Amino acid sequence: MEVSQNNFFTTSDGIHLYYEDRGSGQTLVMIPGFLCTCKFFEKNAIALSKKYRVITIDPRGQGFSSKTALGNNLKRHALDIKELVDHLSLDSFVLLGWSLASSVVVTYASNFSQHKLAGLVLMDGSLFPFSGDDWNHHRGKNYNVENWHNVYMELETNRTNFNEKFFDRIGLQAEDREWVTAECAKTLSASAIELHYDFSHTNNVDTLHRISVPTAFFGAQSKAYGLDMVEFFASKVSGYSKVVKFYESGHLMFMYEADKFNRELSDFIEEIHPI
Repeated sequence: MEVSQNNFFTTSDGIHLYYEDRGSGQTLVMIPGFLCTCKFFEKNAIALSKKYRVITIDPRGQGFSSKTALGNNLKRHALDIKELVDHLSLDSFVLLGWSLASSVVVTYASNFSQHKLAGLVLMDGSLFPFSGDDWNHHRGKNYNVENWHNVYMELETNRTNFNEKFFDRIGLQAEDREWVTAECAKTLSASAIELHYDFSHTNNVDTLHRISVPTAFFGAQSKAYGLDMVEFFASKVSGYSKVVKFYESGHLMFMYEADKFNRELSDFIEEIHPI
């Protein structure tokens, strides 16, 4: 997509957020995960925009959005979504968050009383990385803060080494490493570290009971998290829930099982918002 002034929205605290807006119909807003950008969802957005209006966002500090030391926490990221929703006068939309952004979209739903939501999609993301519960397979499990520092501070001290381990953990294939490295490099280390630490400390499992809109939980058999997590989360929401499992693609299901991902996401949207 060619970038123009129309791709930017300025938040109430002066941050320039980049977004891409394609298609028409029921609106789907897609939020990428830690370090990631709109480009990760590009082939999904192109395909899905044949049926829906698809909006993808570079969260603050990431991609083409402002490089900032301000607001790198879940609450401010959730407020950024609300401000963009109001700016675009969205009336009803489905909100999807991948990986860390799963916790962002739960924060949005909880903090803003499910503002304008037709549905939620949580995609392979922990909702409390420091939890000691059995569902949690994150490397920070049981408040292993020392391990968290050993892993994530390498963003600042040895980013090349961090990338190698990060890409292996999410199942990134060799042919995609060059462009993914370039996209992730658009995020300042300090911004990313601050956001991830807030994410790790935040218990969004205990807010799931506030969610009454239809919610889909997309999970993968992967090194990153595991499928028992999504089953547990689905049992906690107060409204309708649906679990969709991926077995061949790991954390990057939307890239490596794109056809299945697009089909399952479309089926969920049609189920909760029939044309």
